[in-house]
Amino acid sequence: MLTRRVGELCYRRSMRTALVALACIGCSSHYIPHSPGRVAVSMMDGKPIYVRDGQVFEHGMLGDGLVQAVSGNAAATIAANQYHDHMRDGLLEVLLGTAAEVGGTAWFAYDAASSADAAHPRINAVPLVIAAAGVAVMIYGAVDLASAEPYRWDAINLFNDGAQLDRQQVVDQAHLAPRAGQRDGRVLAPPGLEGGSHPGFTEVIAK
Repeated sequence: MLTRRVGELCYRRSMRTALVALACIGCSSHYIPHSPGRVAVSMMDGKPIYVRDGQVFEHGMLGDGLVQAVSGNAAATIAANQYHDHMRDGLLEVLLGTAAEVGGTAWFAYDAASSADAAHPRINAVPLVIAAAGVAVMIYGAVDLASAEPYRWDAINLFNDGAQLDRQQVVDQAHLAPRAGQRDGRVLAPPGLEGGSHPGFTEVIAK
């Protein structure tokens, strides 16, 4: 009876997990940002994407899409590369740590099971050390993966701030640039009429 209840509970949880996974796979944002010169984050087919000037960059397994999305801004590119490196290193560390833990545990269990004296099985410290080292590396890799996330938002914010500064500089230059037909604050006379030679020409100081 107890076994049946446990089985039903496990079945229900498995179904819920499967339904949530299926729902997430098809998730897509209904709005694609269009702000020119900026990088925005959205969702497509359950995966994060980056949008810049209407172009879509998929995130990729290790964040390669972010590096492409912020290209052209040196500071943002450095942060994006840091994000990519932390993702790559963290994933490798988790995989290697998991392999070492599983391998060490299996080795220890095999040695204990194949011992001649079942009451006093042989204890081999080497697989235990390997398994413990695997756990440590796996934890370190998980921390490395978690530490990658701030670099992602740094890259996006640095790029967007740089784009804002670029637009402001263009506006400032447009205001400071002399108007057509002006030089040193004076309106220039048409060719052939310099110096006010024409009776109807009067030099005007630009306001």
